[in-house]
Amino acid sequence: MNTKGNGFLEALKEKTLVRRDKTTAKGVDLIKDKEFIVIYVGASFLAGSARRNVENLKKLYEIMKDEKLEIIYLSQDNNEKEFTKHFHENHGNWLAVPPGTEDNEELMKTLENPTIPHVIVYNKLGFMCRRTTGTADLEKKGILDKWRAKNQNVQFRRGKSGDRQVSSQESQSKESDAVAKDKSGKK
Repeated sequence: MNTKGNGFLEALKEKTLVRRDKTTAKGVDLIKDKEFIVIYVGASFLAGSARRNVENLKKLYEIMKDEKLEIIYLSQDNNEKEFTKHFHENHGNWLAVPPGTEDNEELMKTLENPTIPHVIVYNKLGFMCRRTTGTADLEKKGILDKWRAKNQNVQFRRGKSGDRQVSSQESQSKESDAVAKDKSGKK
């Protein structure tokens, strides 16, 4: 799995985030001690299985409240009134970036404008652990251990463009095997 490095978390540090209880603070103060940051890109007008994402995130947040995990809702609602109603009635007491703000637009660009709904999990170094449109497995008790295990198998390297990239030892091993086969003339 490759990423562009820690651009999203770096951008997030300077943004103003809000909790359901309406307290606000800069991202740098709210995520500094977190091991994992779960970004949920969604909106109040989503229906069906997309609505279950919020319920699954609530389960995850409840199970992991003593862990170093934070959820950030990046709302794509049409206006702040829709966002406020949905956020306060349906979400857990996690963080959010309201729609229509410069902060929201900049963060969406950093994420390369994902479709909604979308869930992206970053580790504390800013590298992506998971990116998906669903949340069905997130409420499982062992999910953080699974992400931690992935992080232990991570090695950092420089990409062709000089960007920091991350890849697992397993994929690097497969790449090495492929190079060895090419050199030996076998395919």
